[in-house]
Amino acid sequence: MGVGTAALWFVDAPDPVAVLRSGVQSDVDAASALARKLHPGLEPTLVGMAPLTAFAVAAEPDRVLIGCYPGITVVCASEPAAVRPSTLGENWTTLVAAKHTLLVASEREHAWGAFAEWDSGNLKRSFSAGPTYIHEDEGLPFPWERPFWSGEHPLQFDGENYPDPQALPFHPQEFADAASAHWLGVRMIGGARDGDTDPASVLLCDFSMRDPNAAPPPDSRPPVETDRPDESKKKRGLFRRRQ
Repeated sequence: MGVGTAALWFVDAPDPVAVLRSGVQSDVDAASALARKLHPGLEPTLVGMAPLTAFAVAAEPDRVLIGCYPGITVVCASEPAAVRPSTLGENWTTLVAAKHTLLVASEREHAWGAFAEWDSGNLKRSFSAGPTYIHEDEGLPFPWERPFWSGEHPLQFDGENYPDPQALPFHPQEFADAASAHWLGVRMIGGARDGDTDPASVLLCDFSMRDPNAAPPPDSRPPVETDRPDESKKKRGLFRRRQ
């Protein structure tokens, strides 16, 4: 499987849907402190504010997206995108002290999707699958899952392809997105539907992590060519950038 990306949500807010729907802004200082906790010895540089739909950016080297809102913290990174979410270490599931820890993960190339919920550190539900193979199915299914298992959200195939006999009755990424919609009122992969919060309105702090003791990268800008006074009337030719 390629590099997946996961969003870990730490929720204490009694109504997280209302918090995200309100358009609340992330606390940059709290997000910076959490980035340092995640990457000891590295210093976060704020690249900008990224919408929740850009959470896959966190798969890039030394990048992490963090949002800190009242009663809600979200961390987007590639490390928690485990094929078996139940194996995720406590360093991730208890990264922020919260009643509920929620995971939504995906990987586009192989259409993989996963979700999981921990209550007070105890795994309650975990699911992970590709279109034709279930990697993990732990805990009792939630009531909101029923329409997926009963075939109300089937995989779509074009006229030239036929479904694999082992294909699931739903797309695993859509399934994971439905978990996010149920828990938080926002979909991270498929975009907003009726009643959902627009994921583009949920902004996260996009950090680039750097070693403060490392030498700064060399200036990659091309040299600026200037005319010498005695050469101002010479005809210019092609030139090569000095290596």
